[in-house]
Amino acid sequence: MRRASVIGPLLLILMGAWFLVSSLRPDLPLLEVAARYWPLLLIGWGFLRLVEILLWAARSKPLPQAGLSGGEWTLIVLICLVGSGLYLANRSRPWHRMGVITSKRVEMFGQTYDFVLAEQRKTLGKTPRIVLENLYGDVRISGVDGDELQVSGRKTLRALESGDAERADRQSVVEISTQGEQTVVRTNQDRVTGEQRITTNLEITVPRGASLEARARSGEFEVSDLGGGLEITSDRSRVRLRNIGGGVRLNLRRSDGVTAQEVKGGVEVTGDRGADVDLQDIGGPVTVNGSFHGSLQFRNIAQAVRFQSERTDLRVEKVPGHLYTDLRELRGRNLVGPVRLSTRSRDIQLEEFTEAVEIAVDHGDISLRPAQKALAKIEARTRRGRIEVALPESARFQLRGSTAQGELNNDFGAALKAEDEGRGGRIVSLVAQGPEVVLSTERGSITVRKDTGTPLESAPKPLKLEAEAEGGRVRVEKY
Repeated sequence: MRRASVIGPLLLILMGAWFLVSSLRPDLPLLEVAARYWPLLLIGWGFLRLVEILLWAARSKPLPQAGLSGGEWTLIVLICLVGSGLYLANRSRPWHRMGVITSKRVEMFGQTYDFVLAEQRKTLGKTPRIVLENLYGDVRISGVDGDELQVSGRKTLRALESGDAERADRQSVVEISTQGEQTVVRTNQDRVTGEQRITTNLEITVPRGASLEARARSGEFEVSDLGGGLEITSDRSRVRLRNIGGGVRLNLRRSDGVTAQEVKGGVEVTGDRGADVDLQDIGGPVTVNGSFHGSLQFRNIAQAVRFQSERTDLRVEKVPGHLYTDLRELRGRNLVGPVRLSTRSRDIQLEEFTEAVEIAVDHGDISLRPAQKALAKIEARTRRGRIEVALPESARFQLRGSTAQGELNNDFGAALKAEDEGRGGRIVSLVAQGPEVVLSTERGSITVRKDTGTPLESAPKPLKLEAEAEGGRVRVEKY
């Protein structure tokens, strides 16, 4: 007699619960959950069947000749086919592509219709809080003397017929409303349904003392002469800021570029991906979080600077001078430490810095030239790359350097002791006075030279050779 299994009833319970939750909570992404986690059903099925067999064996009851029946194997194959289909469908998201197909249809066959927005004015006061909601479109905001809000601009609609465009224009009227202590400027683009595409470009003037919060999906923001704080949240935008009196917070899922000048408060930039970031004359702390494929520049930052991504963690106390970094290198001049940097692959070059420096690089060269003032602790480590340090001739320091594979170069003469060890070596100070200078590389040379005032970029470079045969001879050129 074939023993009954509890697997079938449990599957019925699971399916019934699934359909019940789908009916009660249609907003839950159950299909996406099923597409990602459907193998758990097979794991649970196999685990329960194993428990059943172990229980039968413990009770000395006859075991089934086959672990699974033919019908169960058929059901397993069906689950695998359905689950794999759900996974592929969720990965390609064809229901999301319908919007793209519709958009391309409008782009190909539709026409562009322009509508001029009627200027709107509203008296607010000297220091109002303004909230802007514009899903698609560029926005230019300027602070002016006075207590009045002015909104004007142009709306661009792309539709298949003029009637559709006019209907969408009526549905997406720009509104100014008061909600509690804040004034809301809303373009109402989300009210439009169908195949129309809307872009609303706004020109806004606000009282100089206003603070602003803006929400968008795509577009360019240009804000100037704003006395209060600023917060922008967008899926994809380019942001240009100038003369902002308060703090700035930018939450940009994908940034096409950020430029900020003359910000009295702090600046915080957060994003999944982004292009260039250029911050200059910032009075507060600066924080940049995210993966940026472009360059980051910091100039004249009065407080701490922090840049954090998946590969890099950088902290600097102040940047009176200039700090530049991209995917290949990091250069800085006139920095106030402590400077702490951890990164995977970058060439590092720092000059005229004060206070402590701590650098750890997986792959890259490190060049350091502290300021002529009192020397502070220096720790530089790289797995693959050379290390060059230029120290003041009269400075006292405790140096410890080691390379597993590379040369040791010493300009301080008898003050330092160098010893070869295998394919590498060690170099140490003979007098234990002053701050520590720790240099470590696994593959690369270590150079300790006297600082003669020559910038690192003008320092002698390694000899580059090119060989070329000329009638049996070899010509060697020096670059």
